[in-house]
Amino acid sequence: MPPRIPRTYHIQVKTHKLTIMLSSLPPSTKIAEMKSETLSALKSDVAVDALDVLAMEPPPDLKVETEDDFELCRAKRERGKPTGEYEILDPTKTIKECNLTGWEAIFLQPKDEDGNLLAITYTLPSLYDEEYEQPPPVNKGKRKAPADD
Repeated sequence: MPPRIPRTYHIQVKTHKLTIMLSSLPPSTKIAEMKSETLSALKSDVAVDALDVLAMEPPPDLKVETEDDFELCRAKRERGKPTGEYEILDPTKTIKECNLTGWEAIFLQPKDEDGNLLAITYTLPSLYDEEYEQPPPVNKGKRKAPADD
């Protein structure tokens, strides 16, 4: 039985330390529409300073003003693991034609002033709180109580 095609897609667009969630997209949504939604999210009042380049280490060369300033890419995978290479998603194709999965994470790849693609930068969030936690005490098991004389 072939895998079921999702009725709606929830796509995460990632760049630097930012994730933009594009929810409830039908399979017929074009990649160009996703680029438009991504740019809208970056420009919205909610995202003020979301890409605060001065607060990032190292500060990126990132100027996203129009849809022509970036591409949406997906990570190439080999045996289910990312290879570190990315393929640009064709803006004229739909989500279904690009074979995106229901909850796929794609990446924003910016362009420089000359239109050349820059490297994709994404930092995985820490699994732990930023505050230092004491390691748990090492229990070596039960010990016999000393004999009372």
